[in-house]
Amino acid sequence: MVTEELAQPTAVEPRRLRTDVFLTLGGRIALLFLTAASTVVIARALGPAGRGSVAVAYSLTLLLVQLGSLGFAAANPYFAARDASARSAIVTNAIWLAGSLGILLVGVGMLIKVVAPGLVAGLSTGELAIALVGIPAALAAMFLQSVLLGIGRMVAYNCVEVTASAVAVAALVVVDVLPGLTVARALAILVSAQILAATTYVVLLTPERPLRLRFERRLAFEMLKYGLRVYAATVLAYLLIRFDLLLVNALVGRTEAGLYSVAVAGADVMYLLPSVIALNLFARVSRGSGTETTAEVFRSVAILYGVVCLASIPLARPAVDLLFGADFEKAVPLYYWLVPGIFSLGMLNILANHFAGRGFPRAAVLVWIPALAVNLAINLAFLHREGAYIASLASTVAYTFLLVLHMRLFARQAGGFGVMRPRLREVGRFVRVAFTRSG
Repeated sequence: MVTEELAQPTAVEPRRLRTDVFLTLGGRIALLFLTAASTVVIARALGPAGRGSVAVAYSLTLLLVQLGSLGFAAANPYFAARDASARSAIVTNAIWLAGSLGILLVGVGMLIKVVAPGLVAGLSTGELAIALVGIPAALAAMFLQSVLLGIGRMVAYNCVEVTASAVAVAALVVVDVLPGLTVARALAILVSAQILAATTYVVLLTPERPLRLRFERRLAFEMLKYGLRVYAATVLAYLLIRFDLLLVNALVGRTEAGLYSVAVAGADVMYLLPSVIALNLFARVSRGSGTETTAEVFRSVAILYGVVCLASIPLARPAVDLLFGADFEKAVPLYYWLVPGIFSLGMLNILANHFAGRGFPRAAVLVWIPALAVNLAINLAFLHREGAYIASLASTVAYTFLLVLHMRLFARQAGGFGVMRPRLREVGRFVRVAFTRSG
């Protein structure tokens, strides 16, 4: 069935995508500042050891949440976008799953304390328990926020997360000034922010359609089939993007790993723009937008993002000197080697989100495997002997290879590689639409 959005002129779509992209980009930037602020408050109040304890506890909970999500964070917006009548059941299932999976993950976290105490060294059982209690709320917030993405409520999608983070920062400051901040109090504040966000999402989504009390097993099974494909690709992508740092640390040493981490941090900042565009494109494709929408976005972003990546090269050295100091000067060449890979990763993310919006075909999952193999082969063969720049080079080769594979898959859907060839005149129109109020 043709949706109302598809029936409208294609010229309107970039304006709407523009609005959502700017909203999400603003939200992500605000979250970066708020995260940095909370880190500074905790570090100044608790010192390196206390900050380390909070970071370990919070990182463990985030890892458990990611591993325990089973792809429902991607399945929720996909199914909510495609079937409005199922939204109440999706929200109900999200709450049930967050509670049941969350309780299971709390048990896993406590088991880690018993079986591998070294992983949470420095944390008391009580402190760890405070952090783990927040897992069900963190899962609920993740699942319910993704529903807002699927139904296109991007103001709520961004504002709730930013507001909860701002409340957490304010609470950290107040507690530090009055009774004094401790590890347990800091963790309790961070957990409370997750509970606040999850509760707010429930309140926002309840008026959409009345909640059902019964868990919809058939719907959950269908969503799980879709979600596991995304989950597999996400895990492979995480390994491809993050495993290099562990290899550098293991094969070259922690000093080189520290330098490489700065280059990766720069890549994360650069990656923000295409990831935000891809996220909003995913919601539109899920609601029925065709390949031409994705092709136009890909063509325009290829030039614009390419210019941004090139512009970052002369800025890298002064940025590293300003933010990290002269001791990190050797991170700059590592970033230079990584720049082509940053471009490729950003562009392939746009196509990957298109495939996710189309049900995530198996081929879109499998292409990550050879790319991961290429990355590991280059690192294992040359990293120990040649140094950390090999990790940057391996990432660039793997991401570029992966981009080519994604373009090949998309060309099969869209009728050839020609639809992805950039068009300068179209880019000009894309920019005009992006920065004007009308059109």
